Amino acid sequence: MRRQEMAESIFMPIIELSGIVGIFFASYFLRSITDGIPFVQLRIPSISEIQFIPFVFFGALFWWAVFSNGWLYKYKPGYPIFEQIISVIKQSVLWFFLYIGFVYLTTNFVFQKEIPRLIIIYVWIFATIFSITLRIILHTVMGILYKNGYVEKRMIFVINDGNESPYALEKNEFCEYIFLGKKDEESIQESIRKKEVDTVFFLGWSMESRFIQEILKLTTIYGVTFSYPKILPSLYSRPKHESFIGNIPVVESSSVSISPWERILKRTLDIIVSFFGLILLFPLFCFIAFCIKLEDPSGPVFFKNRRIGFGGNDFFLYKFRYMYWKYSIKDAYWVDKKDDEALKYEESLKIENDTRKWPLYKIENDPRKMKVGKILEKFSLDELPQLINVFIGNMSLIGPRPHQPREVELYEEHHYQVLIIKPGITGMAQVYGREKNTFEEEVSLDTYYIEHYSLLLDLLILIRTIGVVFLRAFH
Repeated sequence: MRRQEMAESIFMPIIELSGIVGIFFASYFLRSITDGIPFVQLRIPSISEIQFIPFVFFGALFWWAVFSNGWLYKYKPGYPIFEQIISVIKQSVLWFFLYIGFVYLTTNFVFQKEIPRLIIIYVWIFATIFSITLRIILHTVMGILYKNGYVEKRMIFVINDGNESPYALEKNEFCEYIFLGKKDEESIQESIRKKEVDTVFFLGWSMESRFIQEILKLTTIYGVTFSYPKILPSLYSRPKHESFIGNIPVVESSSVSISPWERILKRTLDIIVSFFGLILLFPLFCFIAFCIKLEDPSGPVFFKNRRIGFGGNDFFLYKFRYMYWKYSIKDAYWVDKKDDEALKYEESLKIENDTRKWPLYKIENDPRKMKVGKILEKFSLDELPQLINVFIGNMSLIGPRPHQPREVELYEEHHYQVLIIKPGITGMAQVYGREKNTFEEEVSLDTYYIEHYSLLLDLLILIRTIGVVFLRAFH
């Protein structure tokens, strides 16, 4: 997602929910002076502002949940304003019935007093108008910015399979179309690899051709959106969302199932958990550091290991050092590979004792481990400093495990899909099989996580991680 689109997806709900809160209190004030019904004067109900605040909180929360679920906070350049209005009306009606049901099922349980029905009706009407108006203003302003070049247009490759297309694309200020065909296959593939295109739009009939299947595979690997007209059958299992390109309703197939707000919530949880985790575990960190220094004072407590993360960028992963310093690989400590005796020793151990197949390795009965290191690894305590990586943002709590550059160099092309999200301390492959997985099985599990992400799945992986660590420690 581009920076301006991410900003749009962040600020839109903040502005809208602020307006919703204001509308709640405006409706409360309006109902305290009139019922708004001509020739009828209903009794003014009594409900204090303190009693009213929980209604505001849950009302705004329900509004955010319903609109997020309806993908109304995902910025879609060029999405027709009429379609946005229809979506807002549908979701606001859904909010109205869900909120009324929640309020009247939880009165005297969550809420101290019954809310006047007219207030909810006022909120629904005014909030719907406000939401529509907000999107009209946003659509108009963004159209001006795109048209005058202040915001870069989305690059869309429109591909025909060789047959005559039944559609005509309507040009707009949000997108730049480049029309291509089978003869451009190599240049299309190269542009996808270099991420020079935002969306590949297949404007044809057959998705069975090798040409289209190859492009579809590459968009999956490199995180490029693949779209096709809605009348075509859904032949692929990637996450799909309805959208528009020009004036044509399409289905967008993306390689990552996480929505913008799920991404923000995931990052927020990462920061909160890692921050409090580091504080609460500080005494344990000090004790482990003391034990490491007691056994081998020659090296640092934290071992830095170069890994490849999101977008193919490298970073230093932090672990408690569980090997003797003379055996620890030092590429993160300004020591050249050709001068690193520890690396040469590891290569010899891999030849003799490697229990995993290409490109990963696992050295059985590793003689380089300290006594305290064996305990740290058995209880997975050596992984705890990765909370620092999570806090600073180059890792997440849940995600594919990051690999070393020399391992990534051996990747085949389809393996690169694991690099389109942040790596994690734990993940699908760590709780289902762990070292027993082949590399292909590990990639398959991580790919499943990428394409089926949900906060519930994250929670299940965290719970399962605790169980796996416990069983491993006492096995």
